Amino acid sequence: MRRELKRREFVSLLGGCSTALLSPLAVPAVIAAPIDAAAFYRGKVLRILVGSPPGGGYDIYARLVAPALAEKIGAEVLVENKAGNGGLAALATLLTRPVDGLTIMNGSAEAATLSQMLGRPGVTWDVTRLQCLAKLATAPKLWFAGKTARYPTVAAARKAPRLTWSATGPADDISDVQAIISYVLGLHSKIVVGYRGSGDMSLAVISNEVDCGLLSADSALPHIDSIKPFALFGAKRWAHLPEVPTLSEVAPLPADKLWIVALREKIGEAQRAMVAAPGVPAERIDYLRDAFGKILTDPAVIAEGARTNRELEYMAGAELQAMVADLMKAAGPRLPEFKKIVLDTYF
Repeated sequence: MRRELKRREFVSLLGGCSTALLSPLAVPAVIAAPIDAAAFYRGKVLRILVGSPPGGGYDIYARLVAPALAEKIGAEVLVENKAGNGGLAALATLLTRPVDGLTIMNGSAEAATLSQMLGRPGVTWDVTRLQCLAKLATAPKLWFAGKTARYPTVAAARKAPRLTWSATGPADDISDVQAIISYVLGLHSKIVVGYRGSGDMSLAVISNEVDCGLLSADSALPHIDSIKPFALFGAKRWAHLPEVPTLSEVAPLPADKLWIVALREKIGEAQRAMVAAPGVPAERIDYLRDAFGKILTDPAVIAEGARTNRELEYMAGAELQAMVADLMKAAGPRLPEFKKIVLDTYF
């Protein structure tokens, strides 16, 4: 897995770490589990919640692994789309379903972490208590404009009197990066929220309804013939778009603002993740973690993902769980400043 900054360098940029406050989580009563988790799943229906409409990045990844998961555990595996609130409506749904391990979610661990870190309204979970099953993938964010955009280059965007962006909502793991790019480069940005998902956000840019957009690069890739890539938000270039520079390559980044880039890149490492609700019996979590470990390292599944430019980057559930816990402390004493930039300044 990519490491942009060594831990000591990262902490230095942030000015130290302190424990972030966590919101309470009401956990339903644990359902008694059979000793044999394999027998429990065999013949059942397992649902994978996705917090975006069909065709988006999370949906595609869920449908990529669903057949292999069904075969591995002997269950019918269905993908259930529940769009809303930048994917957080699906997370709220996960937490109201029976905690029997028959509903899991493919969602944005970074969005859940951000929303809790920033104290967003409606946060009813403690992200550190979600049971991570596996990380599926990580991709950098791509900043782009339409082919006929008013501001067709980064230089033009930096001079724009008002630069509009499309997003689903505050702290949706898109708008916060848009805000950070705007802050670091000194853009006069207005982030327009209310779009349903990556398809709607892309269409708004392509049709010049807004000036520019930002998506995970693998979600933007299907639209590449209709958009003009500006830069990647990440420490290095991406193999599928090797000609697209990173943000630091298109413009000098002020030294006093590097801390927020480092923080957001670190949060972005916890991206497309399969999770289960707190309270699901431990033996079922272990069983699903083992199943995902085998699926996501299966050459046939990896090849199928690569065929559609959906590269799998597996991380074990226990390792991802530890990463998320660490991320909740990452902003440290700069949390109020971080919150003001990503929630208040550009909306």
